[in-house]
Amino acid sequence: MTESPCAPSIRRVGASLLVGLLAGAAPVAASAAPPPTSPAPPTPVSTAATARTAQAARPTPAPPEIIPVSEVRAGMRGYGLTVFQGTKPERFEVKVISVLHHFLPKQDIILIQSDDPRLLHSGIVAGMSGSPIYLEGRLAGALAYGWNFAKDPIAGVTPIESMLAEMKRPLRGKLSTPSAEAMNEPAPKPGSTEPRLVRASVPLSIAGFSSSALANLTEAFAPYGMVPMVGGGASAKRPPAPRAPGAPLFEPGSAIAVQLVRGDVSVAATGTVTYVSGDKVLAFGHPMFNVGEVYLPIATAEVHTFMSALSSSFKLSSPIEEVGTLLQDRQSCILADTSQRVDMIPVHVTVAAGQGRPEQTFHTEVVRHRFLTPILAASVADNAAKAVASDVADATITLRSNLQVRGHKPLELVDHLYSPDGVSSRTLMSASGVKAIGDLLFNPFSPANLDKIEIRVDVDYKADVSEIVGVSLNSDELEPGSRPALTVTLRPYAGKETVQTIPLEIPRALAGQTVKLVATAGNLAKPETAPPENLANYIDNLRKGYPARSIVVSVETPDEGVIMRGSVIPDLPGSVIDTLRPGASTRRADTFKRASRLVVPTRGIVTGKQEITVHVHEER
Repeated sequence: MTESPCAPSIRRVGASLLVGLLAGAAPVAASAAPPPTSPAPPTPVSTAATARTAQAARPTPAPPEIIPVSEVRAGMRGYGLTVFQGTKPERFEVKVISVLHHFLPKQDIILIQSDDPRLLHSGIVAGMSGSPIYLEGRLAGALAYGWNFAKDPIAGVTPIESMLAEMKRPLRGKLSTPSAEAMNEPAPKPGSTEPRLVRASVPLSIAGFSSSALANLTEAFAPYGMVPMVGGGASAKRPPAPRAPGAPLFEPGSAIAVQLVRGDVSVAATGTVTYVSGDKVLAFGHPMFNVGEVYLPIATAEVHTFMSALSSSFKLSSPIEEVGTLLQDRQSCILADTSQRVDMIPVHVTVAAGQGRPEQTFHTEVVRHRFLTPILAASVADNAAKAVASDVADATITLRSNLQVRGHKPLELVDHLYSPDGVSSRTLMSASGVKAIGDLLFNPFSPANLDKIEIRVDVDYKADVSEIVGVSLNSDELEPGSRPALTVTLRPYAGKETVQTIPLEIPRALAGQTVKLVATAGNLAKPETAPPENLANYIDNLRKGYPARSIVVSVETPDEGVIMRGSVIPDLPGSVIDTLRPGASTRRADTFKRASRLVVPTRGIVTGKQEITVHVHEER
């Protein structure tokens, strides 16, 4: 739908990107519909109790000795740990150049340089963020910053004192921590030639996505210093290698992944572990999104290789096994807990392209996150549709969505779409069923917990669409109580114009008035809804709309009604309107111009809008 039926609309930083992806979209309509067939759910993840039992069986190594930044001097030598290939950390030599005081608020940065032959060739690599740096045998901090296009492997190190402070920060807990909207500060775009020390990019390993879906994700994550690249996902066919009894899940220098999508497709951000204390893990040495307390799944990871590049080298990696939960995303580091687990939202997308082709279903899970969930769910749906229906041709698309909101009846919507270039991203993402995900998560009333998202896309390769190009009556003056015939002219794609006659009824109450007759495509007609007063009202408003396979004829009159406490009350006397009309004090009711409507189903998708103005005679 061109406008959300829920008011007021909420403008958020996170939502603006989703709106940008939807710009210029094709027509959409939503209407009540049966839910799509529910596919088999993914294999459940292990429980937190199992994680705590496993963690308790592992010995806790003694924490390393710390060197305060106040004792760091130029010329000191030491080493760092990171995974160059596989899962085992390897050593690289470093030397201190200097200390930059107050590089960030209340935080210094240690400048180091490495003469390791591997880094002399590649430079500082995206994915090394968090690599622990030891000076004279003591832990100094985490490699976290670098320069793009740098000729020498020079990096900035976040002092370990700043990272350890985050382990003492109290948590509010999942129930009192709403999903974050967006990061607090923009990161320079990957590949930027700006000559400044910036936090090292985090490689975003993408598996199972098409090139166009990858391009959309690249645009979405560019502000966060993340570099989407084709890698690999955790394979259900190849279970993780068994660990030796008592072996730690993580050690300083090992690879760690934050999973955003998993299942038939995968999205995971990979960095390096700096410090392990019991079930707490510090990593990255800089923020991921810088949103503070947040709950996302973490996993062990495998590094396939270092990829050297002129702009910014990176690690090519894949997640292996979920082992805990991200708790804090702060200026100095991320903090994870291997004794906890967090659930994700199942997203199942079924695509049928007709013409004898078998339909396919993609089973995935995406993170619970106000900003990320809409983008990732839309990308999963877009990618699934492109994988099955990749033809660039005229296409009529029916998208059925079933959004299961905890404590509420499922939100079931149907969208009829036309696209001249196949199942394009902008067409698919314009569907009200896709946009409703963001509407729900950004609602102004209370958290909306999505338990499951099911989407079915049916594609028919034909241009089954007509545009409303004209409306007319036999006369521009009407008699009260008459039943004139409104003629609507439709122009189908690559076809001859057709005429549809729609009988109207002019109420006697309109005698002596000038009225407007409007014929519009169903999805362009804004439904008559009251401003919601709670989440239940908000969801009910999202259900309302007219299908794109219809013509909606409205008779707009000067009569007024009011919208009060979530209800529409039409045709009130003028004295009542004056009493309830909003004044300078708190609003009690909103007035509106009443519009009677007639919905006429059509065989194909309708676009466009036309209107005429007529006068109704006085009673004779």
